[in-house]
Amino acid sequence: MLEGLRQFTIPIYQRPYSWLKEDCKKLFDDVLDAGKDETRVSYFIGSVVYYQDAAHAIGTVPQSLVIDGQQRLTTMVLMLTAIARYLEQNDQPLRALTSSEKIREYYLTNRLEYGDLFQRLLLTRRDKDTLISVVSGHPLPNDFSQRVQSNFEFFLQSVNGDNVRALWAGINKLMVVGVVLEPGVDNPQLIFESLNSTGKPLGQADLIRNYVFMSQQQATQNDLYERFWFPMERAFGANYAAMFNEFMRDFLTMKKGKLVNIDTVYLTFKEDYAQGRVGAEQVEDLVRELYNHATYYVRLRQPEREEHPPLRAALLKLREFGVLVAYPYLLDAYAACVSGSLTKDELAEVVRMIEVYVLRRAVCDLRTNTLNSTFASFGRQIDRSNYLASVGAQFRGLSYHRRFPTDWEFRANFIARNAYNASRTLRYLLDHLENYGRKERVEIGNYTIEHIMPQNSNVSPEWREELGEEWEEVHATYLHTIGNLTLTAYNPQLSDKPFAKKLTMENGYLDSPIHLTKSVVSEPKWDKSAILRRAELLADLAVRIWPMPQSVAAMPDSGDIALDDDEGEEEVDLFATAPSSTEAAS
Repeated sequence: MLEGLRQFTIPIYQRPYSWLKEDCKKLFDDVLDAGKDETRVSYFIGSVVYYQDAAHAIGTVPQSLVIDGQQRLTTMVLMLTAIARYLEQNDQPLRALTSSEKIREYYLTNRLEYGDLFQRLLLTRRDKDTLISVVSGHPLPNDFSQRVQSNFEFFLQSVNGDNVRALWAGINKLMVVGVVLEPGVDNPQLIFESLNSTGKPLGQADLIRNYVFMSQQQATQNDLYERFWFPMERAFGANYAAMFNEFMRDFLTMKKGKLVNIDTVYLTFKEDYAQGRVGAEQVEDLVRELYNHATYYVRLRQPEREEHPPLRAALLKLREFGVLVAYPYLLDAYAACVSGSLTKDELAEVVRMIEVYVLRRAVCDLRTNTLNSTFASFGRQIDRSNYLASVGAQFRGLSYHRRFPTDWEFRANFIARNAYNASRTLRYLLDHLENYGRKERVEIGNYTIEHIMPQNSNVSPEWREELGEEWEEVHATYLHTIGNLTLTAYNPQLSDKPFAKKLTMENGYLDSPIHLTKSVVSEPKWDKSAILRRAELLADLAVRIWPMPQSVAAMPDSGDIALDDDEGEEEVDLFATAPSSTEAAS
């Protein structure tokens, strides 16, 4: 397949080279085993599907577009290059069978051609220059493909004097099925989707890219890729595939007004969004819309890239809280901001409103099975001519199960709820309670949560006396509430010690730099009244940090709100997040 004057090109809509070292090792071992087995006459490594020009001018290089099989083709080119390099550096030990010059001329290059035509295989933009450098023995480009280079290094290290003869024998036993498609007759997209590839399965991002570009002329493909798709890939950074899938899920959720499963993103895109958009202008509009929204999404998920300070700060807090369910609506809100329906200051206020809404619901332990659908359709009812007020009205109009908790409900639950068992919400609460108004931020990750009244169910005589006659009820009721919790770096030392000892011991509460502990040291004893006094103080602070937005403040009494039935919706993890590299600025 590789032999002779010809060139295989990977179209720009194909994914980058993606085989891992373990994939290369498996192929290398299989080829080596085939070479060592004298009874074996062939080893089948799969299929390659490609378009081949029906005709080409005499003296020109026949060119083919690879539809499927680029991973195997690229890996074999890397293996052949490594063998050629070894033969060249070790005085051609297989001279009777082959040489480095023969391998390069027969399988790797078109010796008498220039520029790109010199290469037997051309990859997509991310990998093209690196493979050319590897095959030609030139220095790597500055922005080289880590995958291409690391796999080539693996083959260089694997080829040696003990195995090169068997390896070459195995390569000569390789068999591949070449499927040649006829332009204008075969439908490459349908063939592509029906192939049962033995390589790495395609992700949703790969399938969408292929679907968008495969039906277009080569010139159109190149133009759209360079103007829109490649900048979008670059914006998403190293975690492109995972983040693109999440972007498409949230983009399609925004478009449909209901939740789209991340595993069905491609089918939803193909059947509900891109169906019938096949003309060059239609596809350009589609790709431009994806690109524009992708740039918004990157700023939402990687707020460090947002230039507007208040909006950046609000988005950073939302990311810290770790709530993904709001991003489909925020994608719509950012687009509305770009179109002029609201300012960035107003968008920052919308983001803060969402943080307060979700935080208050978490503190009040309200059902989470409504949040996905709430934010999936939230943008559809917004009045774009009076955006911020309309958002407030939208929150005010939510039914009882979806309600925005009032100050009264928030305070009551903040004081009485078992906060300790909601550890992720508690961490977020303690972080902002501690750092509110501070210029020198305290990283609470360096501290553990301390129970002032100890957790030990075997309550000591000193603590029974401290808590009073109803110590059992006080311990059971208030142990894990916010009023009894603080932060410390000396949890083992404080342990179950009496309150007076915790106050005055070395590194005790009196020595603590933690602001949350200041209201503790002013108490003469630690009992129910002290716990509730502290809880009230912290509740006042929480209402200041997460205030009811003015546009939402005119809330009806719960008795005036119609109940709704959301039993059919699944519970969601409010704090379900993508891998941390997704959230870090690439």
